[in-house]
Amino acid sequence: MNIDFLPLEERHLDQAVQLSNAVGWPHRRCDWQRLLTLGSGVAGVHNGELVATGMHWSFEARLATLGLVIVSPDYKRQGLGRKVMETLLEAITATRIELHATQAGADLYRSLGFKETAWVHQCQGWVADSMPGHTLSPLPPHTLLRDFRASDCEAVIALDEQAIGSPRRALLSSLLAQGEALVLEQDNGQLSGAAICRDFGRGYVIGPIIAKGHDAARCLIEALLTRQSGSFVRLDTLDADLAAWLDGIGISEVDRIPQMVAGGDLPRIGPTKRYALASQALG
Repeated sequence: MNIDFLPLEERHLDQAVQLSNAVGWPHRRCDWQRLLTLGSGVAGVHNGELVATGMHWSFEARLATLGLVIVSPDYKRQGLGRKVMETLLEAITATRIELHATQAGADLYRSLGFKETAWVHQCQGWVADSMPGHTLSPLPPHTLLRDFRASDCEAVIALDEQAIGSPRRALLSSLLAQGEALVLEQDNGQLSGAAICRDFGRGYVIGPIIAKGHDAARCLIEALLTRQSGSFVRLDTLDADLAAWLDGIGISEVDRIPQMVAGGDLPRIGPTKRYALASQALG
């Protein structure tokens, strides 16, 4: 079978939506467009039909994430997933590569040198109409919860770098421009947490969430949920305790997938922690 592997371009996106829908993923054309603007991808094309995709997003020289590896159900078991992965890996120069695997793809990624490092709890659900009247958890002492301001951008990027271990300037700048964000500000004017909510797929995704502690993360999430009453919300977290708490307020864990890594470690360089991913693909 003659399949051409080409750079993924905007002309492929209408078919990319059909492909992601075919495997049960909710990505709209605008979601694909946003992801393509931030990264690069590969398109497997057979007789003019898009039958496989994969993308990667590189953040400086230290970190890249990899995702949207999809093979049409009609073209399974023909080695297309491996070919897509090999093509992507050849293009990545970062010293660490992260992906968040479906269970179906995990064996392929292991064979390419990826190892499980953590579990991602995929939590989603409809926000209760009662959320606007919900009593919010108390804020950490000497902390103000407020809306993001344009002047906060550098501080939010720095918080994210502390938690991740590598700067993700282009990603954070884009997400802050797209969505609604809240920050936690201490008495001294320094930020101690941030969370972004943006439209995606069936509704909204909350992430990333960067905070100095579990209680701070909960405050950010509750405040964003109160603004999305009656909406469908998704949040992907690496924190099992946070996933259990979310389940208690109706945002239930629907799946658990492995975070897989190839390459060296990226130790946190500050007190903040990543409590939710920007998305399964972006990390």
